[in-house]
Amino acid sequence: MKSLRIISVFFVCLFFSAAAVSLYAQEKNTNKIVEQLNQELEKDKVFTSRELKTIKNPVKNMLDKGATKEDIKNMLEDLSKSEVRGRDLENTVNAANDLVNKGEHPREAGNIVSQAAHAAQAQGLKGKDLAAKVHDAIRQRKQEREKIGEVRQEGKRKEKSKEGSGRAPAGGKYKDCVVKGGKK
Repeated sequence: MKSLRIISVFFVCLFFSAAAVSLYAQEKNTNKIVEQLNQELEKDKVFTSRELKTIKNPVKNMLDKGATKEDIKNMLEDLSKSEVRGRDLENTVNAANDLVNKGEHPREAGNIVSQAAHAAQAQGLKGKDLAAKVHDAIRQRKQEREKIGEVRQEGKRKEKSKEGSGRAPAGGKYKDCVVKGGKK
């Protein structure tokens, strides 16, 4: 009995150790991807190292949530072509990251940013004006997601109210049922 406990504790510790190593490896891999991305973007003179440093954490988060290096690179290149720089770049990437944190798939968040940037650019907007249009598109998508969430919650509430509490009401539809061993 005592040896069974020791073996159980050993396997639990082994499991948690493996999980910790896996998380460390994933974080290390994400850091490596961010560094590669930064090097490519700096080499291509897309952004300065200072700008890339300000967006490092949201980029890491989006990678951790399922974005690929190419997804992020495409989004950032679109913003660069649209002349979004400095604080506007930081705010735009943070807004896309916030959208991802609200449940949007990272690729979709990047697509929303890129489409909004292209649409604003087609209107002749650049820099701050373009960044404002991108923020509006992200804000609109957040509102859509919130409405979808509210509709789902309302549907769940209605479903639960239909189910009731699980007990038959006194004198209700089960009043004529006979309890086993009892009389009607």
